[in-house]
Amino acid sequence: LLVSSTSGRISCEASFRPTSRRKRKYGPSQTSLGPIARNGLGFEDVEIGTGRRVNKGDAVLVYYVGTYQKGNQVITFDETQPGEPAEFVVGKGQVIPGWDLGIVGNLDLDIPPMKIGGDRKLLVPSGLAYGPTGAGDGVIPPNTDLEFQIAVLNAQPTGGVALDVQIKGYAALATVLGFFAVFGYFISQNLDMFR
Repeated sequence: LLVSSTSGRISCEASFRPTSRRKRKYGPSQTSLGPIARNGLGFEDVEIGTGRRVNKGDAVLVYYVGTYQKGNQVITFDETQPGEPAEFVVGKGQVIPGWDLGIVGNLDLDIPPMKIGGDRKLLVPSGLAYGPTGAGDGVIPPNTDLEFQIAVLNAQPTGGVALDVQIKGYAALATVLGFFAVFGYFISQNLDMFR
């Protein structure tokens, strides 16, 4: 259940339970998640959402669990609590690049965008996470690949004109310009008739 409060912030009451974790061996060419994009990002849709797709610049509400593998042990380094989803603007660098790409998608890399209600697992290589510096004073070691399970609860445009409206506007503008080009050509070819 999603409710918008009077302050304009998105609020939510729902619970998220990640699917069971399996021991995984992964590297640049093997993952149990499924497809790996050319940039090394692995992803698997646990559930494809039924809402609209998430666009760059949307304020999103997500539940997530973040883990990494240390030997045979899976370390959970961060997760949201039931009733307390994370909120951020996606595609604007507020989160690691692997999240921006994994949520908004990139058709050039064959990563489809998530949809509202979707649940996706991401295998984020260290270069799209925290790289050689790590994070959190050693909580995430340097050069560590991370695995996340992310459920998108809601997404709302943060301002400006929505992408679908922009596309329709450009299409209308192209139609009008095309009409004037044809009309101008017709007039120039038939100038003698108007004299």
